[in-house]
Amino acid sequence: MKVLFAEYLTWGTPYRVGSHYYAQHLLDRGWEVGWLGGEFHLWNLIGNRAELARKLPLWRAGGVQHPHGPWEYVPFKSIPYRNAPGLRSPWLAWHGNRLTLPSIRRQLALQGYDHADLLWLSNPQAYPWLVETGDYPRVVYRAADNHVLTAGIPDSIDAVERHIASRADAVLAVHPDTYERLSPYAPERTLLLPNGVDLLRFRAAAPCPSEYGQITDPIAVYVGSVNYRFDVPLLQQAALRRPGVQFVVIGDAGIDVSGLQGLPNVHLLGPRPPKQVVGYLTHATAGLIPFRWLPATRNLRSIKIYEYAAAGLPTVHATMDPETAADMPVISATGGTDAFVAALDRALGWDAEQRDQARAFAASNSWEDRYARVDALLSQWGLA
Repeated sequence: MKVLFAEYLTWGTPYRVGSHYYAQHLLDRGWEVGWLGGEFHLWNLIGNRAELARKLPLWRAGGVQHPHGPWEYVPFKSIPYRNAPGLRSPWLAWHGNRLTLPSIRRQLALQGYDHADLLWLSNPQAYPWLVETGDYPRVVYRAADNHVLTAGIPDSIDAVERHIASRADAVLAVHPDTYERLSPYAPERTLLLPNGVDLLRFRAAAPCPSEYGQITDPIAVYVGSVNYRFDVPLLQQAALRRPGVQFVVIGDAGIDVSGLQGLPNVHLLGPRPPKQVVGYLTHATAGLIPFRWLPATRNLRSIKIYEYAAAGLPTVHATMDPETAADMPVISATGGTDAFVAALDRALGWDAEQRDQARAFAASNSWEDRYARVDALLSQWGLA
């Protein structure tokens, strides 16, 4: 069996998202897997340089076959589909294959991925044309984010997503609001399938990171991209108000973080490989999601919640309502700095029983559970 994943991130990014896990699962089952990372363009020269550094070699090589992994390629697109004057037309999304250098369709054909048993689409901004022009008998659309609320993406993405949903054989919605938005266009074909956690990564004892040997407990950690969603002033004020707490940030800084630099209890470590992240979590005291209050971040059920929980950590979530947080090991911290610091204090006071409850939550939300539901779909389609 053969599948093409059409994604935003590269295979080797330090930020593993749901599709990385699903792709690895299919690899483990013996599938041939192709992986398209998000296109790059001239805007990357100004913006996400770290991601550009991962994409450029893949484009130059015309694709790379990873040992025991997928074949991977990233196209260069001359005119991107973005929320900027002259770039908002959905034509740029539906005909994006015509704007790539060299032709992405030719690159796919050279590797036999212009057709496959399954198309797994997560990037409606770059690859909706695959639904219309490719030879893929079955299509899964994994709606991992509410794209219409995401910075940099035009409002017209809503219509693009609706059309993809209407054509897909299954829509896998990660968040309830996305399920409600797309299910009318894929009735009886839309599933609510949240993120999960790789429990095996957390079952083995992980060594304490060397950086932790230089600081004292308690440690509040954030793992993920430091981008427009990350609230630098919020974390700065929290660090100033709680000088006895060590704040560790793991991830590429794509925004100005000068407000955090120089604070003795803030440690900007940069990205770490996924295998090392476990140690940074299991030897910490609390997990953080210090996001700005934006439509795209409200009640965000980030994969971080599940991974923090697997390490026995509470999540201090700056943009999750108390009602939503009640069913998860999450402490709502909406309402600004005072609320965030108060939530942090509660998190640092968690006892062993509460941490065990967090681990139990993670155990009930494993990727293995998600795989079983996807495997059932594939079996229905004769792709077992």
